[in-house]
Amino acid sequence: MTRGDSVAMGVINAVSPFLPVLLVRLGGSEFEVSLLTAIPAVGGVLLAIPIGQFLRRQPKIVPWYSGSRMVAHLSYAVAALVILIAPPALIVPGLLVVWALAAIPSTIGMVAFPIVMDGAAGARGRYALMGRRWAIMGLTSAITVAVIGQALDRLPFPMNYQLALVGFSIAGIVSYQFSRQFRVPDPEPIVQEEGGGPLETLRQMIRTVRAEPQFLRFSARQLVYVTGSRFALPLIPLYYVREVAATDAWIGIIATSQSLALLVGYQIWQRISILRGGGVALLVPLLTVALYPAALSQVDSLVLVAILAALAGVFTAGVDLSLFDGLMRRIPRAQGVTFTAIDTALVNATSVVAPVLGATLAVAFGIDVALQTASVIGLGGVVLFALDQRAPALGRFAPPAPTNG
Repeated sequence: MTRGDSVAMGVINAVSPFLPVLLVRLGGSEFEVSLLTAIPAVGGVLLAIPIGQFLRRQPKIVPWYSGSRMVAHLSYAVAALVILIAPPALIVPGLLVVWALAAIPSTIGMVAFPIVMDGAAGARGRYALMGRRWAIMGLTSAITVAVIGQALDRLPFPMNYQLALVGFSIAGIVSYQFSRQFRVPDPEPIVQEEGGGPLETLRQMIRTVRAEPQFLRFSARQLVYVTGSRFALPLIPLYYVREVAATDAWIGIIATSQSLALLVGYQIWQRISILRGGGVALLVPLLTVALYPAALSQVDSLVLVAILAALAGVFTAGVDLSLFDGLMRRIPRAQGVTFTAIDTALVNATSVVAPVLGATLAVAFGIDVALQTASVIGLGGVVLFALDQRAPALGRFAPPAPTNG
């Protein structure tokens, strides 16, 4: 089940390098491309905590996880319809509205995802399960983006993108058929408190989070680091199209190299976490990935861009695994949905502001300067994580226990 869902999600993830490129080819500005990330993130900020409160009262979380993701993935077919029927001047705004509406089911899936995966893996199997899952997704994405990149260059625009978007929605339906069969432990029952309104619920949540200082420290450092990556998010596709004149085929090649590198990286960093400890498996990838936007700004060869993307992919795998494991180690299992909702809200908060700031800086000073600024912000997060390594804390970035996978 998890392997089938991983394959389907790998196909769906192949949409990521092409969505911002689609907006650019439709005439979208730097600001509109940044909104591709920022607008859905607003939904995450506003909805994550209320959704978390709702989900923690549900006896079964898997149906909400699988069903919400399917609804979100159907938005790609809706986007294809918008491109087909909307007046040219309204296509880009219409697509942004679609992504904004899709933020509602997408946020449900994001809040539920860590709980479902952690329940499927168990405390001892996070690196093994997530490494295997993300490796399968990476391989599938690599093949998919390569095929789509070549197909987009051989079919007329915008029909090529419409067909691709419909295909991603079909993959979303396939993913639903597999993910709805996941089996995870039922959550502990929630005792309803009498006489508590929304304000009291918020106070209780604040008290609960303040009682977990390790979670607060981790989230603060992660927030700084994620700000750097979100800052660069709209800039990289703009760099591909406007600075190095990448065709859709080349964008597919770049994305394929990165996906294949992720496949290798998940295996490497899972092994390193066991041999060297979680601290090494976190700090080295964080540092390398933080430097990637600045390094990208220094090259103008498509071959070098693809090589850099592949190198970044190897280390991004380490970031994915270590941040996920680090977060789940700091979340009390009985309060898992509450804490993941808060983490989702915080990450989406920076996803609202950082892409817009990055695009604004690119307009004012150029894409190169904006990419370099993204690296500076990311390096700030690396420094905070490195300083945190010096503070003794039980289980901090400890290697995962052996697992049979």
